[in-house]
Amino acid sequence: MKRLITAFLALLLTASCFSLAGCSETGTQNDPANPAGTNSSDNPTADEPEETEITRANYPDTLSPDLDFAGTTLNILTFGLENCQKYDALGELNGDVVLDAVYNRNITVEDRLNVKFNFIAGSADWGGFPGEVSQFLQAGTDDYDLIMEESSQLFSQSIQGYYYDWLTLDNVNLEQPWWYRDMMAESQFDNTKRYFLNGDICLTVFFGASAMYYNKPLFIDYFGDPNQLYDAVLDGTWTYDKFADYCRGVYTDVNGNGSADDADIMGFRFEQWGIPNYMSMSTGLTYVLRDEEGFPILDIYNENGIRWGETLYKLLYTDNISMLGSKADTFRAGTSLFYPGMFDTAMTLRDVSFEYGILPYPKLEEGLDYLCGAATANGCGVGIPVAANPERISASTASVEALCAESYRRVVPAWYETALKIKYADANIDSQMVDIIYNHINSPFIMMADKALGTGSVYTNAVFGSSNEGAFASWWAKNEKLLVKKLDKAIESYKNLP
Repeated sequence: MKRLITAFLALLLTASCFSLAGCSETGTQNDPANPAGTNSSDNPTADEPEETEITRANYPDTLSPDLDFAGTTLNILTFGLENCQKYDALGELNGDVVLDAVYNRNITVEDRLNVKFNFIAGSADWGGFPGEVSQFLQAGTDDYDLIMEESSQLFSQSIQGYYYDWLTLDNVNLEQPWWYRDMMAESQFDNTKRYFLNGDICLTVFFGASAMYYNKPLFIDYFGDPNQLYDAVLDGTWTYDKFADYCRGVYTDVNGNGSADDADIMGFRFEQWGIPNYMSMSTGLTYVLRDEEGFPILDIYNENGIRWGETLYKLLYTDNISMLGSKADTFRAGTSLFYPGMFDTAMTLRDVSFEYGILPYPKLEEGLDYLCGAATANGCGVGIPVAANPERISASTASVEALCAESYRRVVPAWYETALKIKYADANIDSQMVDIIYNHINSPFIMMADKALGTGSVYTNAVFGSSNEGAFASWWAKNEKLLVKKLDKAIESYKNLP
């Protein structure tokens, strides 16, 4: 998991350090201002030209400067949903800073590699587009060089053998900070392969990262200094127990009718297919182990898994912590202290009448790490069909690496500064919170595999609408054998692929 707190301590000490630098999988910070680990205090001699400072905006990739694909056109089949078209694929030169950045990213890469991108929009229907893609994959034609599709659907298709393993291909360097390495490691069957990639190339994954918004004036009225929330995040004590305490403490029967309703002030509101899943994918638990071959073993029904089921029930149904209702409308109206949403929730809060803060979702317990996986599996990844024309594969891989790098350099910072109104290089506390979320983008395996195995909504299915805190244990006892059987069967089928 990427570590960010160390980076921010460095940021406060070194003005040239950028807070969104990537980290290695061991947690070692890759400093864009000093990527080679050289002594930055060394002064160039009179005979040596002064080196250009490495920043996020000019962070180098490892593509050969000599790549030239002679005007090759790449056909890219993309999910037709508006956000995918706007933020993953086409962009638009219309004065919107983020859409301009996506559009200019494409032009920059086309010019650099001498390629042409032909983005082809498929169905905008969540169920219709995967059907289109599956039909094309089964036909085995070379009509498309790349597929941009919801990641959980790519997972379903990849375990049937329809996509290249990126680790066998050239040009892509998954050690670069623009790739979501933790998420990709979590979202494969056989963890020695990568059949689809997730990174800054597709902002829809970024948009799905867990982000907890809170009403600052309301918090101050009830609890005082809002920095206590930030301090809890930074020192690792931001847990669901602490979150529940704030929610209990804010409850106020505004209209005095003796029952909780939308007029009252409370912690948060929720709907069925949102908050229970978002929270369950953001507890710090990953819900699987890996065997000696790297294959997943469900690890849901254990001490922590049972504890989370009980905690989720308490959050939804006890102590006036929350109630069914519109999480968006009540937050905007000032009657919900918290809004457990996603990164792209910020787009809907631009005109609220009060100042709000942003935090990662809490953890189940202090010893866990933050895991920002609310809806990341619903964002798009990138795959290369095995039927793709082999003469264009190098152009495809180089383009994907270059597009992801340019998104890291241009598009993500543009979104920070417009949607979140935060400069990514600032040392302020809100910037630290946002960067912690960014650097913990992930998805538990069970959510990535949900479309294929039905594992992603186990807590929602068990707890939503239940009548006691032991509901998860009862539900699991009835469903465990089926879920384990489906996983084992899928793995055996996968192992028998040619």
